[in-house]
Amino acid sequence: MKNIFHPKENTVSNAVFLIFLGWLVYTISYLGKVNYSANITQVIDFYGITKAQAGIVPTFFFFAYGVGQVINGLLCKKYNMKWMVFLSLFVSGIVNLILAVSTNFSIVKWLWLINGISLSVLWPTIVRQLSEALPKKALGVSSVVMGTTVAIGTLIIYGLSSVFAAIHKFKLSFYTAAIAIFVVAFIWIIFYNKALSSAKKERDQEESIEITQSDKPIEKTQKKGERTLLFTSIYVLCFFAIGVNLIKDGLTTWVPSILKEEFFMSDSLSILLTLLLPVLAVFGNACALKMHKIFPDYVNLCAVAFGIIGVFIGIIIGSLSFRIVSLMLVGLLVVNFFASTLNSLITGIFPLFMREKVNSGLFAGVLNGFCYLGSTISSYGLGAIADNFGWTAVFITLIGFTIISIIVWSVYFCLKRFLIKDVHRN
Repeated sequence: MKNIFHPKENTVSNAVFLIFLGWLVYTISYLGKVNYSANITQVIDFYGITKAQAGIVPTFFFFAYGVGQVINGLLCKKYNMKWMVFLSLFVSGIVNLILAVSTNFSIVKWLWLINGISLSVLWPTIVRQLSEALPKKALGVSSVVMGTTVAIGTLIIYGLSSVFAAIHKFKLSFYTAAIAIFVVAFIWIIFYNKALSSAKKERDQEESIEITQSDKPIEKTQKKGERTLLFTSIYVLCFFAIGVNLIKDGLTTWVPSILKEEFFMSDSLSILLTLLLPVLAVFGNACALKMHKIFPDYVNLCAVAFGIIGVFIGIIIGSLSFRIVSLMLVGLLVVNFFASTLNSLITGIFPLFMREKVNSGLFAGVLNGFCYLGSTISSYGLGAIADNFGWTAVFITLIGFTIISIIVWSVYFCLKRFLIKDVHRN
């Protein structure tokens, strides 16, 4: 008996090690892509530019990153994942070093464009790798762990940035990111082969057990109506992905400026308070998994979350009118938490859990690409709205998108009922 269970116990830790490597890479990559947004108020002061000009830099990044996600989702099955991840991190480290010493703002947007192209390799590649190598029992752990990367990476860089802002050395954020990225790039190269082979061995063992225990092969064919419903839900999730990051990255980028301008806080304090957003968002993926048990349909779950987000954006608008900073922070925390929850659901849980029906790497890239289309709009678009109409107009814009999302869900709900009836009829 001991011989039967010993390999299983031994290989579980090895599968987790591959998850850890993926987590480490993607978490540290956030230091090299969010550090500009974390320091945007100081960037504005340092270069003497407007919010719209400052916002064009992350817009360039998000555009390159979003398009790159789709392209890499299509190509991730064709290239060597080990070296592509290493190269992605290495280029990002170089870009961060150059930006740290640069005093010419005109080149910053082009550097951040290159950074976006480089880092767009990571998510579809890592999700594809986990999808192909992990046993089924590790998928839940993988989705929860990978769902914390955005929040923890953002938390680290915003925490460091608040310290650097207090000592008036914001460019240390770019030096720190570059060093951390280089270190993790070499950790990935050193441990990748061992972690991958161990995880795949466990999956092979799991599949061999399933084959011996199964009396007949699993039916994998789909009816036409079921396939139509699957791709309809993917199209809707692509639209929702835009709104999720329009809200999430819009808040992450501009909350320090809102707190500074509307409540007259210092740069270091406004960045420090913004840390509350990723702290709570760490638990977003676990929340997404629990909500998924209540609302198995991914689109229905998104609609519920958008409804909650809309209500709390309304609370934020009220806090701006009455200048109640505590109410503002509560609203921001709840909105960011549910936006982060949806981001994890759409870009992580859906591709991994649907790996039997879809190409996980491809759809992780495509869905994340649409997320960053929302991010592209958020940086420049929301900055321009704030310049011309104020922050209240920004939140009215966001609440408008939640209303549109509910309307889209209503159409989906009606179409789903029709398709289900059609499947049962056939």
